[in-house]
Amino acid sequence: MLRPISCLAIIVVIAGSLPVLQASARGDSAAVRERVLVTDVIDGDTIIVLRGRRQETVRLIGVDAPETGRPDTPVQFCGPEATDFTRRSLLRQRVTLEFESPDRPGGAQDRYHRTLAYVFTDGGENFNLKLVRLGYGRVYSRYPFRYQRSFEEAQRDARRSGAGMWNEEHRKAWSDPSRRGRIIGNLRTGIYHVPGQQHYQDIREKNRIYFGTEEEARAAGYRKARQ
Repeated sequence: MLRPISCLAIIVVIAGSLPVLQASARGDSAAVRERVLVTDVIDGDTIIVLRGRRQETVRLIGVDAPETGRPDTPVQFCGPEATDFTRRSLLRQRVTLEFESPDRPGGAQDRYHRTLAYVFTDGGENFNLKLVRLGYGRVYSRYPFRYQRSFEEAQRDARRSGAGMWNEEHRKAWSDPSRRGRIIGNLRTGIYHVPGQQHYQDIREKNRIYFGTEEEARAAGYRKARQ
């Protein structure tokens, strides 16, 4: 005779398939969290994740990274570096999404129908905040958000230290093609090209990241093209 399954066991099974409710860092509301796999990186602040069996575009809350891929906007200073950092940090990694209330100003999606979320790594780090702290994006505060005070503090620190997009010397060098590094890396493939190689000029501008030397490119995780 089969023993009946306890109600407790049924509850555990059901709970394991649902988003997790946790207290936010402020402790004044419940934050919905969901574990997902990052399947692609669009740019510094936009990723694609697998939610269940569906691919979904996620826009990171509270941070605005320099543009690299919009057809009506030129590639901006530090945009490729921000994209590269997000790609190396999150691609093919399992992360936890945390959502704001859908009733907050700005809603649960942006005007492009991208899901708005914070991304937390396995170590519990708020990746959105990390981008701001390292100068790979500025605070996006058009709508209030849960961790806004921490983001604003991180941005002040990044500006004071000249991190990432706040480094004026690097900005001047980037704006002058003659001062840019001559080694061109491809953000999508992780391959770099040196002058004279067959496809040196074929990389689309939005996918380019420049290095001063091959050593810098290899240190960033890139490998040399075969020809």
